[in-house]
Amino acid sequence: MVMLELSRRNEIGTDTITNRIPLHVESINISTNKTVPNIGVPFTGAIKGESTNIAFDMGLASKTIDLTGVLTEQTITKQTTSSGSVKQVVMTSFELAQLIHSYADSSSLQRDQNVNKILFFYPSRVDNNFEYRSNVTEDTPIEDLPILPFTFKNRAYDNSFAFGTGNTTDSPSKIFDAATSISGNYTGVSGFMRSFTTNIVASEFPSIGFSLNFEQATVIGDNFFD
Repeated sequence: MVMLELSRRNEIGTDTITNRIPLHVESINISTNKTVPNIGVPFTGAIKGESTNIAFDMGLASKTIDLTGVLTEQTITKQTTSSGSVKQVVMTSFELAQLIHSYADSSSLQRDQNVNKILFFYPSRVDNNFEYRSNVTEDTPIEDLPILPFTFKNRAYDNSFAFGTGNTTDSPSKIFDAATSISGNYTGVSGFMRSFTTNIVASEFPSIGFSLNFEQATVIGDNFFD
């Protein structure tokens, strides 16, 4: 259950598929790279016989998600205005490849083309307060666990000294609530597509292999022409 979401989904779409592109994903690579400036202290090696470095942890990190999988013929559902008709079509794998390439080439100003979120779900035993969920124990089989969308957020239990998280023990959010269905609108991972690559191989026709790199960010995307 991996889906790309268009910016328009923020306004239109409360079902499972409208303004979303479901993907057949074979692997997900999640990377968090922390940036910590590390500076050596002059003369400490000469004075103490051991050099010393000072690191400045300023809370900087880059977070990326790499997807690999296969594009197949599938249904795409779009709606651009709340009063407009819902368009549902079956696109070939080649059309889907062209569609996502064109979306990767768009900007955040084009709400009907811009992919600004990745949404995928994982099984979870532990809730927002670092306790087992209702009707869940350490022995509950993983296939029977509730699911929730992946984010880079922290549980409220860990946010005692964090500021502006919107999720604390005194004021908890629903970010770690179990998803009752995948039709709702969830936080997921917001950002932008860094790259999208397809590999067309004759022997695999009509399937098309793809790789997609998505980078987490808060994108400034107000349309100043609007």
